[in-house]
Amino acid sequence: MQADPGAQRALLQVAELDTKVARLRHRRSTLPENAKLAELQATRTKLSEQIVAAQTRRGDAEAEQERVEIDLAPARARLVRNQQKIDAGMIAAKALQPMLDEIEHLRGRIATLEDTQLDIMQQVEDETATSDKLAAERKGIETAMRDLLVQRDKAARELDQQIEGFGEQRKTLAGRLPAELIALYDKIAQRAGGTGAAELRARRCGGCGLELDVSELKRQATAAPDQVLRCEECGRILVRTESSGL
Repeated sequence: MQADPGAQRALLQVAELDTKVARLRHRRSTLPENAKLAELQATRTKLSEQIVAAQTRRGDAEAEQERVEIDLAPARARLVRNQQKIDAGMIAAKALQPMLDEIEHLRGRIATLEDTQLDIMQQVEDETATSDKLAAERKGIETAMRDLLVQRDKAARELDQQIEGFGEQRKTLAGRLPAELIALYDKIAQRAGGTGAAELRARRCGGCGLELDVSELKRQATAAPDQVLRCEECGRILVRTESSGL
């Protein structure tokens, strides 16, 4: 392929714009806010799990508290009835001692249930405090995440504007070049995953860094100025300039 040397040198400007766009896109995909957001989201998820666990423990404790209260009510009622019968002299002498034994048993049972009830009430209070504390921490995390989202979106918009600007410059520049030349450049760039042309500078390919051997240098030096040459290693269009060392 032949192309005006000036058009070939213009490919270096296209490559420079493509490199700038690639770097900006990489910056956009690796914004530090995204990493921080991921970290905060992981913390938020962990806090949510801890909140659910605390609320579950509180729910279990409240259910146990209800069961204790259900057991306490008849024990207290029976104790009151028995004591009233004794106080009213309604119990025969032979049945008095068994009644007194039952009253003692009921008092021990009630005391045990009341101790259990107090422990459960403390547990409910502790789990509620834990849940509230974790919820407050989660709320703080969510506030920080919202602030980060605003910062990230602003940074992304600024990068998008720069990408769009360089893209417009590239489109204008490419539109001035021979269609066949820019088509070859784009094909190579797509395959190489970067740019499609590089400067031959100091006898070395600016794309892959390969230093040309003597025979290839001779071919480069003797080729017609409008001949489009390629790097043997990476396949990029090698653009000859005053710095090529030929």
